[in-house]
Amino acid sequence: MKEKIIGIFVCMLLIATFAIPISAIDNENIQNTKSISKGVDVPVWEIGDSWTYNIEVYQATSPNITDDMVAIIGGEITFEVMDDTGDIYKLEGIMKPIKGKLDIPGNIDLRITRLSSYKVEIELEKTNLAILNHDWVTKGVGHLTVGPIPLPILLQMQAHRYTEFNPALDLLPFPLNDGDSGTIGSFTVSEQSKVSMFWGLITIEDAEVEWPLHECEYTCTFQSISVPAGTFDVYTVEAEYHWGYQGDDTFHSHYAEDVGNVVKTSLNIDFGETEVTYYSMVMELVSTTYEP
Repeated sequence: MKEKIIGIFVCMLLIATFAIPISAIDNENIQNTKSISKGVDVPVWEIGDSWTYNIEVYQATSPNITDDMVAIIGGEITFEVMDDTGDIYKLEGIMKPIKGKLDIPGNIDLRITRLSSYKVEIELEKTNLAILNHDWVTKGVGHLTVGPIPLPILLQMQAHRYTEFNPALDLLPFPLNDGDSGTIGSFTVSEQSKVSMFWGLITIEDAEVEWPLHECEYTCTFQSISVPAGTFDVYTVEAEYHWGYQGDDTFHSHYAEDVGNVVKTSLNIDFGETEVTYYSMVMELVSTTYEP
């Protein structure tokens, strides 16, 4: 049970892999009234540009969701451009605190405390904002509860994961045009990960893995959507990776020219032929410092 609790806690924090980063904003409310009549190309970012998002993550520990553990976490994450040297952008994303819980079958749950945090560093190609790699660290403290009553049992957990995409993961096929469709190429994912608890005294996982993802079809449509930062005209890119009997991964990236980034992105993973959601993640823009 100890390994399973720690594993799901960590899985809930794997946010950066499938989302295009954004920097933090000071604007409380951004309204976009400009109509986009032509396609848009890759934005130019500068050091200090930032985007802040609300994020919600749902994760089950296995396809057998009806009698298994389910984690639900959320918070506010800010991505900021830290370096724009050469052909690469380097961004840093921070989410602190993390809020959420792990529902365990029966009366015992794990509550994530405000002492938990997530930090990620991401490198992207300037030419298309494709993700080259990301390196994240999450640290957390949770306590077990029986219903609403906390137990005097605290669990300290930390995890580090470095991931490379070869070639780079390109989820926004610029230039974006209404009605476009095409193929996102195949790529290989390489990961190094380490999970431990009690400040590294107990190692839960120390591994290196590599696996291929095959190409998939995408479509691009023009629409208007509302998020906490305002209402925007966006190009919505939808793509779905098929895993055969294991399930499907569906991505939606809503890119707005006015903020130079996505204003909303979502990922949904169904497992097996049941089409039951195993993992879902939604990010919505709250504010940004970016100026076109």
